Amino acid sequence: MPGFAARLRKATMAEHREAETRSFISRLMAGAVPRAGFAALTAQYLIVYRELELAADTMRADPTAAPFADPALSRVPALTADLTHLYGPGFPQRIPVTSAAQRYADRLREYCHSSPEHFIAHHYVRYLGDLSGGLMVGRKVAATYGLRDGGVAFYAFDQIGDPRAYKAAYRERLDRLSLAEEQLAALVEEAQLAFGLNGAVFQELDSAYPEEISTAA
Repeated sequence: MPGFAARLRKATMAEHREAETRSFISRLMAGAVPRAGFAALTAQYLIVYRELELAADTMRADPTAAPFADPALSRVPALTADLTHLYGPGFPQRIPVTSAAQRYADRLREYCHSSPEHFIAHHYVRYLGDLSGGLMVGRKVAATYGLRDGGVAFYAFDQIGDPRAYKAAYRERLDRLSLAEEQLAALVEEAQLAFGLNGAVFQELDSAYPEEISTAA
């Protein structure tokens, strides 16, 4: 019988696919997003990960959530370095913040500091996705935007030696969760919502940063 990890993956497959195929991400991978749009995406990630990692600090005291709250996954230091490279040292006063990213952070703040199932749902959506496609995306955007000396640290997990093995161990932890069925169902529902929140960020960025049309003869 499939474990909970397989159940969670199947239940979020449609939401995952929809988020991945949003126009902004498709354009980003095709090199059709202006550099300012890529920088803005990095800024939205800081808004989201800062709140999620504050929740992780709290959840390390929770026996259910603690195995997931691994400091080796932390993205905020990398994002801070990336934004310093992309915007300059005064980036906190210069970065754009979309309303979608703010709603995402608000949801994390409201639920993920006290509910292990909500925290794990958002943790799963963010970090397993990063570990799955992050290295490929990082290489692509580094080449597209000429980021040879910085700006893409977010996509590299220097403290994770073997991402594939790490993801397998993560799914085993999901399978071992000691939660009531009601809590497991809430976790699945929250993961579906997390993909929607993520997709809304992409949608706002897609509108804010349309493809640049060359006027050269």
